[in-house]
Amino acid sequence: MRAWWNLLRSLIPVLVMFGLVACAASGSPPQELIAKNDHAALAAWYTREAAGLRWKAEEMRLMLDMYANPSYQPAPKESKAELIAHCQRFIEYYTKVAEEAERMAQAHRDVMKQSQEMDRR
Repeated sequence: MRAWWNLLRSLIPVLVMFGLVACAASGSPPQELIAKNDHAALAAWYTREAAGLRWKAEEMRLMLDMYANPSYQPAPKESKAELIAHCQRFIEYYTKVAEEAERMAQAHRDVMKQSQEMDRR
């Protein structure tokens, strides 16, 4: 059991780093969708972004639960309070950005609907 915790503890920073890199790499919608004024594709892109960000928030919740577990022993240079606060900040950030992505997806769906109504007239 202890070996498993040590392995998990060593993998967490790597997973967090990959998550941050992935988040930074996918921060804005593809320019070709914007250039084409493709609101359906933009809405789908923002919906996928929101889902990915919600997943990242959930991963942080799982990490927070692990850190809050009384049996978890942080490394000597870390404190439980710092680790928990770190996770809480990321949970708030990912949740807020996911909500914004959902608003953007809805805005593109609304523009698409208005455009379709205009075309029918």
